[in-house]
Amino acid sequence: MHLLVLGGGGFLGHHAVTAALGRGHRVTVLNRSGESSVENAVVLTGDRDGDLSALGSGTWDAVLDTFTDPRPGSPAVRRTAELLSGRVGTYGYVSGMSVYAPAGPAVPDESAPVRSAGTEADDDPLQERSLAKLAAEELLGDVFDGPVLLPRVGIMVGPRDPSDRFSYWPLRFARARAGTREGPVLVPGDPSRPVQYSDARDVADWVVAMLAEGASGTFNAVGPGRRETLGEVLDACLVAAGARPGDVELVWTDEDWLRGQVTDVPEEHRPLWFPEDQIPQDAVDSSAALAAGLAFRPAEETARDTLQWAWDHALSDGLAAGLTAEREKELIRAWRSR
Repeated sequence: MHLLVLGGGGFLGHHAVTAALGRGHRVTVLNRSGESSVENAVVLTGDRDGDLSALGSGTWDAVLDTFTDPRPGSPAVRRTAELLSGRVGTYGYVSGMSVYAPAGPAVPDESAPVRSAGTEADDDPLQERSLAKLAAEELLGDVFDGPVLLPRVGIMVGPRDPSDRFSYWPLRFARARAGTREGPVLVPGDPSRPVQYSDARDVADWVVAMLAEGASGTFNAVGPGRRETLGEVLDACLVAAGARPGDVELVWTDEDWLRGQVTDVPEEHRPLWFPEDQIPQDAVDSSAALAAGLAFRPAEETARDTLQWAWDHALSDGLAAGLTAEREKELIRAWRSR
């Protein structure tokens, strides 16, 4: 397969390029920098909002697009779909769980109701992203002359995660174990609460395999493909940090209480899994994708690899999410003195 990746230098795109090359496919990357974060990929220079002349000729077996265009009608996705129509076999567009309409306790599956792409975003970043993804999904079926693959992903974690929301945990435990940031560690909610998350490398590898097969359709693609609780995932982060469950004191706090204490911290800057007003984490049905070969590595492997990457990342760039030592201590004192 000759795969065209639009972007390919960030998180999921980077792992898709790596997965495709590892499977022996040829990969062309389009981005503004004209450089690739992965060796052996052919690089084209272009701008989704500007010059796309580099895509004016050539053919590919598939394209992978992770772009979120917040403008009405998702014009950047429309433009590339029109430009590549007839010269690309399958158009893979990475959508997300946010497209589902709020449906109470119902389990979102690929046929579940979704939000209306014509709804006003109302200055809500999550809703804005939701409507952008929906608009892209809807236009691809009309504009692109070929099969379309729509993986709807959820919370993705792993090395190169720009949010740092999962990375905070193994790094926090490693620092507690090393004594560079003492415990106890504040953790949110109920350890028995089921959580869903995906290692981006696993999603990327599956999407590449699906595109190589010429597969099409809409799939929920959310891990871990097994029932896993918050407590189990944090235990895996402890083990990845070289500790054992019980080596580091954890202070579990009530979610409703904690929600009121961190209103000044935007959700995207909180560690996973603080209380989040999204689809319940045990409510997404990804059975169709699992039947089509999607599989996820153990939580401990994800935590270990994330920690290895996060050490240097945190030292050079700092973390985009998490609690400072001072804020964590304040919250623990407030919880204990209720």
